[in-house]
Amino acid sequence: MDSSFEYVLAWAVYLGFGVLFATQLFALTAARSFFTKAMVRGHFIVLAFTPAEIAEFPGHYAPAVLTLVMDLLLRGAATTLQGGVILLVFYVAMLVSVGVFGIVRPRDKGATTDAPEQVGG
Repeated sequence: MDSSFEYVLAWAVYLGFGVLFATQLFALTAARSFFTKAMVRGHFIVLAFTPAEIAEFPGHYAPAVLTLVMDLLLRGAATTLQGGVILLVFYVAMLVSVGVFGIVRPRDKGATTDAPEQVGG
């Protein structure tokens, strides 16, 4: 098998199962509050789908979490923590976007009024 085909196939399988797991996670968090739902989903998306370049194979990418763990295990203190820096940047972007969306998102107008509930039909 060709090496580039295996690389593309591995990413296709990884992304396919990542999306499948994400749909299940989104369904499980649907009934939660906005903040809980956004943070759980944001953590998953950042950890699962943030790519980082593999130091030993320039031009090839892997999930940043795996890159960070493998660098720490194989290099120890001599690592550059490239995957960690990328994850930090994406986490900050996720937190800022959740905060901005939490401020500007449309709220349910009926839940904030003092009007009495209408019962019956």
